[in-house]
Amino acid sequence: MILQHSASLRCSSRSLTAVGESIFRGNPSTTFQTRTIFDSLLSQALGPCPERSLTHTKTLPYPPRVIFKAVSDVSGYPTFLPFTIASNVTSRDSEGYPTRARLKVGYAKFGLEEDWDSVVRCDPEKGIVEARSSEANSGGLFEVLSTKWQISPLDGGKENQASVKLDVTVKFRNPVYDQMFGQVEGKVASTMISAFEKRVEQLNRNK
Repeated sequence: MILQHSASLRCSSRSLTAVGESIFRGNPSTTFQTRTIFDSLLSQALGPCPERSLTHTKTLPYPPRVIFKAVSDVSGYPTFLPFTIASNVTSRDSEGYPTRARLKVGYAKFGLEEDWDSVVRCDPEKGIVEARSSEANSGGLFEVLSTKWQISPLDGGKENQASVKLDVTVKFRNPVYDQMFGQVEGKVASTMISAFEKRVEQLNRNK
């Protein structure tokens, strides 16, 4: 697991968490404005949040084509992928692969939830499925949110096995949520792969 975390963030996560949670109470119509002001004040006081990069690689006992089918099924992410509450593919290419999607991402433990526009790229020849944040999310909880799946056949001609590498890049706007995420970031990529593996197993049984 590769983690990047700026050591410059030195504040009480307990006190900041209490303040951060308070801005989501009250009138929903004022939440965005309040959060924007709060984020700005914290950024000025504590500095910008670090960009966190996580990666996890695992060999799965399934053909690359089955794995790629599961990864490229963006609309099915909420049924098995942690932190994804809803997913709606808004455009597809000529082969039917998604090119844009509207995701609702969140983490119930921290009370986080947000709609997220993603630009999706599916390359079946290279085994790559990549989703990155679009510019439409410029005022959201995240400044950057992207995932990249790389499905590669194993050397030696093992057709029923493949290597799956997941790279996740995330950068929060608010130091409160950055610190919250920092408590679980070591488990995020591996948790996503484990949940994804169950989905591939299901698709392999039903093929």
